[in-house]
Amino acid sequence: MESRRGQRVTPPVTGELGEMGDFNGDGHLDIVTVNGNDNTVSVLLGTGSGTFQPQATFPVASAFAGPADVAVGDFNGDGYLDIVTANGNDYTVSVLLGNGSGDFQPQAKFPVGPGPFAVAVADLNGDGHLDIVTANLYDNTVSVLLGDGSGSFQLQVTFPVGAAPIAVAVGDFNGDGYLDIVTSNESDNTVSVLLGDGSGTFQLQVTFPVGSQPVDVAVGDFNGDSHLDIMATNNRDNSVSVLLGTGSGSFQAQATFPVGPAPYGVAVGDFNRDGHLDIVATDNGDNSVSVLLGTGSGSFQPYAIFAVGSAPRSVAVGDLNGDGYLDIVAVNNKDNTVSVLLGKACGA
Repeated sequence: MESRRGQRVTPPVTGELGEMGDFNGDGHLDIVTVNGNDNTVSVLLGTGSGTFQPQATFPVASAFAGPADVAVGDFNGDGYLDIVTANGNDYTVSVLLGNGSGDFQPQAKFPVGPGPFAVAVADLNGDGHLDIVTANLYDNTVSVLLGDGSGSFQLQVTFPVGAAPIAVAVGDFNGDGYLDIVTSNESDNTVSVLLGDGSGTFQLQVTFPVGSQPVDVAVGDFNGDSHLDIMATNNRDNSVSVLLGTGSGSFQAQATFPVGPAPYGVAVGDFNRDGHLDIVATDNGDNSVSVLLGTGSGSFQPYAIFAVGSAPRSVAVGDLNGDGYLDIVAVNNKDNTVSVLLGKACGA
């Protein structure tokens, strides 16, 4: 483990979990966070230098609905990014259609399963329209809502997964051209993989063991074999699990790598531009992020830590200042900020 400090700025928001996208079409990445305490999302428009305008907030859900996660995509095909939140306490998702200026229409709500604490966006049935998938913590399912291309969605279809799914991601794990789903299941220490048939339906789950209390999940090709791999953050044993994919929808036994205390959110990107994917995890226990540089073989160098705000939950990556190096955004739950760490040639 190595301790470092990156270049850090902390614009004030009220956020818990966040994502990035260009919401006003100026070519600069912006930030969106969900604010569970006041049932809003915060949008911070980027300047292109790694700094941000003051937040604008938009209501989602209803009182005590508890928006818990956020994703972005163009749901109505107008070329402008839209926002979707998973509302953990009222069993809905809220969709806010963007107008291309950084402003958004009032939310439209769609029912999903009980306890949707994670959301992902992808075209699951190949019709060219983005769909929504949520991980439903309270009934051990995922909900799939197929988009119609207008910003509206069909009624949910649910599929069973493992115990207490808390995070969800998508990718083509068996190389058939159809997107599949993976969830991290915090109560049984597994990830569930559901292979898609290209119509928006999925085979029965197959589970694979990971570490203790996996609270987030991400996908990427960590060993350069063109097969997607899975990684999960293990909150109770201070590690990340990496499961290398075989290309058939199955995975090798996990390899674990230590990170900082109480890891939560995770993202992947090539921080040192060596062509190999790296990992960044938020360390909720010591107000830092851990960066693990990949070797290209599916293993990782010892982690380096970078200080961020108080109780960082989620993390996203992107080039915020246009210098060609990936930057890191951590959303800090206790002090209502986001921390921006601008990447350098040394790796982060």
